[in-house]
Amino acid sequence: MDKMIRIKNFLLLSLVAVTLSVVGCNDNDDVPKGESVVTLDTYELNIDGGGGDIPIFYGVENGLRGVRPNATVNVDWMSIKEVTNHSIVVSIKPSDINEERYGIVTVSYKNMAKNVRVFVTQDKQLLNKFSFEVLQKNYNSCTIKYKPTEKGRTFMANIIDAEYFRQSGISDLTQFIANEMASYRTLAERNQLTLEELLTSRINPQLIYKEEVVRTFENMQPGASYVVYAYGVSFNGNEYTVTIPMHQYLLEIPMPELYDVSFDVSVWLQEGYADISISPKNWSGYYVVQLIPETSFYYVPKGERLSDTSLRAMSNDFYKQARQAVQGGVTVDAFLKGSCQQGNRSIKVSIDSNTRYMIAIFAVESKNGSIPVMCSMPYIAYM
Repeated sequence: MDKMIRIKNFLLLSLVAVTLSVVGCNDNDDVPKGESVVTLDTYELNIDGGGGDIPIFYGVENGLRGVRPNATVNVDWMSIKEVTNHSIVVSIKPSDINEERYGIVTVSYKNMAKNVRVFVTQDKQLLNKFSFEVLQKNYNSCTIKYKPTEKGRTFMANIIDAEYFRQSGISDLTQFIANEMASYRTLAERNQLTLEELLTSRINPQLIYKEEVVRTFENMQPGASYVVYAYGVSFNGNEYTVTIPMHQYLLEIPMPELYDVSFDVSVWLQEGYADISISPKNWSGYYVVQLIPETSFYYVPKGERLSDTSLRAMSNDFYKQARQAVQGGVTVDAFLKGSCQQGNRSIKVSIDSNTRYMIAIFAVESKNGSIPVMCSMPYIAYM
């Protein structure tokens, strides 16, 4: 027999703008089924004398929902800047001595018997050859001024998603430069150019400079962390020499402004499927409807708040889907029309009659043709 459910009093969710990633949690927030285990992307850091803010990415197995690791240091030239839902950011002061120095970052976690440690080696004192100034940043772009202290020496000025370091496992900046130059050398060979020709005159956008430069980066991922970096480099055909060690700055991209958008939703449940009727109340643009089973990380039992991790991950997943489509040749307008909803809609979806589901609805928009982003706090309903 058909059954109609009228969904009322949706839960309006709040946003806390911090950098996040998915961390495994138990269904029971307070009583873990076993000992928690924290794993790090690296257990050894080799830092140049210039110091900086260095992210250590982590994951938690059998973790407690909403509980982050605790981190401490054993020397006064290091401090813990912040612990986000996916990284521990260690602030390291510039060295003021003419020899290497050593420190330890100790990471602990509730219900974890043994702490884990990261051994830090900082090179001897380094005269700061570069500084960075953030002229502007919003949820999808930033403008950075790269300022060398020595004019006339060629240098690389660029930015990279901090996720690269976690996925690649690279913590040594010398290795990072070697990998980067190897990639550019391969690109040069494909175009029958030398590495020097490619990087100093052919590549667009320009990467190699000799004087202070302002660069604007578009289509940044909302809520993501990026590493702004510069290093001195000279070329001789296909060979390169690093003339100034790599300097870096960790940049946090904010989430977009989230509008207060409401919906009326009705659900007809039948054996094996559901008809979902949606009417936006104060939104004429596009929106996304997600049917989330109770087995999903994103599912939140009725009466509980959607976690910051889930909210940010939901936003990032949509952005990555949109970016992949646009980079594959789909226009922004075609993506929105093909992957999103607009106006009053009725959607028929297959369901497992023995599974509970959460419906999440959020508005999306593209400004000036940019990659679309989540732009409203999700409304949550259940069936």
